[in-house]
Amino acid sequence: MSERARRRVEAPVPLVVAALAVAALCGPLAAPAAARQADAIDLFNPRLSPELAGWLIGPFGRMASKEEVRAFTALATDEEAREFVEAFWARRDPDPERPGNPVRELAETRVTEADRRFTQAGYPGRRTDRGSTFVLYGQPEKIEFLPGDFVGDPVLETWTYERGSEPGLDGEKPKRRYRFEQRGDLTVFYVEGLRRQRQRATPRPFP
Repeated sequence: MSERARRRVEAPVPLVVAALAVAALCGPLAAPAAARQADAIDLFNPRLSPELAGWLIGPFGRMASKEEVRAFTALATDEEAREFVEAFWARRDPDPERPGNPVRELAETRVTEADRRFTQAGYPGRRTDRGSTFVLYGQPEKIEFLPGDFVGDPVLETWTYERGSEPGLDGEKPKRRYRFEQRGDLTVFYVEGLRRQRQRATPRPFP
């Protein structure tokens, strides 16, 4: 069997296996977990080594175009993946004629800081909700711990960015406010109404 034919046979990975690999390797995404869990599988390339398979998961996936996501998930070797990473940053270099790439350098500096500050339950900080937000938009103007909207809601960690903030590494301006809650061992985006939906869906015991 040719190498190309072998790759076609070996490429498909059962969804459950891919999901488990994503959860073990990459941690949560920077978006509400219920809404973004499938996206982790879409960004994960099981053909690559653990070092590179989940490279797009987290802030870099939010920076990537749809074409870049398709290109990454079609890669077959680590060598191709490393070339992809170099090209990814080269496309975002504001002045290719000058040495260095300030966008890449800023992203990598923030990744190091996010890993230091936000790593939880074995998940790298860059791929947590707070860490991904930090990598994209930097330090917020203010961090507060405020009560939730309804009785029984948890205390929410609330990040506020300045009005008129410059666009982040994804080209988008940060929202004015991001809210996070502790859910199990992880701090994740607070999804308004999610807790009450779960409570309504939980059968009540007989009196």
